Amino acid sequence: MASHSAASPAVGRPRVVGDPWQRALVLSYILLIFFFIYPLAQLFISSVRAAGGGWTLTHFREFFALSYYRSALYHSLYVGFMVTVLATALGVPLAAAVARWGVPGKALLRALIVLPLVSPPFIGAYSWILLLGRGGWITQLVQHAGLPWMGTIYGSKGIILALTLNLYPFVFLVVSASIASIDASLEEAAANLGATPWRTFRTVTVPLLMPAILGGALLVFLTALADFGSAVVIGESYLVLPTLIYSLFINEMGGEPAMAATASVVLLVCTTAVLLIERWYISRRSYVMSGLRRRVERRASPRARAAATAFTYGVVGISLIPAAVVMLTSFFPSSGPVMRPGFSVGNYLMVFSTVPRAMLNSLFLSGASTLLCVVLGVVIGYLLVRRPGRATGGLDALLMVPYAIPGTVLAVALIRAFGVPPLLLTGTVAILITSYVVRRLPYAVRGVVAVLHNIEPATEEASLSLGASPWRTFGRVTLPLMAPGIISGAVMTWVQVISEISSTILLYYGPWATISIVIYQQVLSNNYGTAAAASSLLLLAVFVPLLAFNVWQGEKAAELV
Repeated sequence: MASHSAASPAVGRPRVVGDPWQRALVLSYILLIFFFIYPLAQLFISSVRAAGGGWTLTHFREFFALSYYRSALYHSLYVGFMVTVLATALGVPLAAAVARWGVPGKALLRALIVLPLVSPPFIGAYSWILLLGRGGWITQLVQHAGLPWMGTIYGSKGIILALTLNLYPFVFLVVSASIASIDASLEEAAANLGATPWRTFRTVTVPLLMPAILGGALLVFLTALADFGSAVVIGESYLVLPTLIYSLFINEMGGEPAMAATASVVLLVCTTAVLLIERWYISRRSYVMSGLRRRVERRASPRARAAATAFTYGVVGISLIPAAVVMLTSFFPSSGPVMRPGFSVGNYLMVFSTVPRAMLNSLFLSGASTLLCVVLGVVIGYLLVRRPGRATGGLDALLMVPYAIPGTVLAVALIRAFGVPPLLLTGTVAILITSYVVRRLPYAVRGVVAVLHNIEPATEEASLSLGASPWRTFGRVTLPLMAPGIISGAVMTWVQVISEISSTILLYYGPWATISIVIYQQVLSNNYGTAAAASSLLLLAVFVPLLAFNVWQGEKAAELV
């Protein structure tokens, strides 16, 4: 490892003024500053600018003075907190059960657990309306049986349910990786000193897992706090900050749009503050393992193994209900909100006849955005790994900021920045692509960085020593070796972009409505059959690339073995 890091700075020859990678670094900064930092700066300016000119904090005072606005902030924090607690309560024991207690079918479980994560949250919310809404299947069965019912699923309960089952895989994936790296001797030493399994878990294992638990919980909280789709589909009158921003922006289109910018800044401050608090907490503690010996799977008692298996498959099964319900009901004959048992492709015919362009729009926008993310991700990822320094370190830190930017906030920022000449992008497809690329570029960069760390720099140095130019070496030697990371980042970018609704709802215009917008509009119009068919098409567009990537990875792994 030491030789790797020592050789890295040498790759690409000495840095000179004409170095193409230096020019690429400068261009990367220019693009991020112009399309990301500049819009955010315009957003802040809009929130503190008075209607007649000058600077003021009146908008922030109004925001915190009126209960209407304060309630949206409280609702967002409450939903984010509850979803984080519940997702962590599911994800941590699920990871422990799969890693420790010999639950059968681990490979299948790991594949199934990922599916809710790549399924758009608003589809999950919509499926729970089909099941537990006022006219839902389960609701009707319970009412016909004369049994007591829990009440409405709409509002905070529905949002929390949909997001918890959608986001717990974040915690599972991060904690699973951490459990696999725990040194077995630490837990065995505690057991040899007489500690019970529970005491060992509480005093040894949990502290070692804390960075992973906090990391997974942070991803859940940031995603839940920024979610627009679930809240707008199942929230009804339960206002959260993303839906408040949308409402304020739509209502203020003809007037002074300062309150939408103010609410956006408040949401941005919340997400950034949580990110900084988590990093501060981790930095104050030490989590170190000697790494002497990897832990082997425990032999659980038959009763414990049965309980772990039931819990694991129960959670995974419930989390897959949304996708199953949506795809099943898409073939039911329907008329508005009424869906009858049977088989029909009428809902799909309705989608293709009434909104045929929406799916093509989604495919085009996702394809174009993914391609741009891959190109930029390859260049930036290479710079971060092969050209370490203060400049690339600053670029790396800048790229982390989009993780904390909700889609509605970025949409308002882009409209503030590019809604007036000289660069007028509102009302064009360019502003949609800009939004997608800015928010999802970190996925492509991380995929490249992860694989590039495993490529020995000596391979590139050999090409350079034979007289090849840096760009020729990069294209002929490095790029093919980076293919797994590039494709991994591209798949994750595609999955996230094609189901995007939070920024699209504010940025799109008529001809460029996406399939996510169509689903949203059909749900609001109570056309549940059409919404189910459109949702099924979106799920296929999400799952097919993911499945193809997993198959490809499996084949590559087989070749290496």
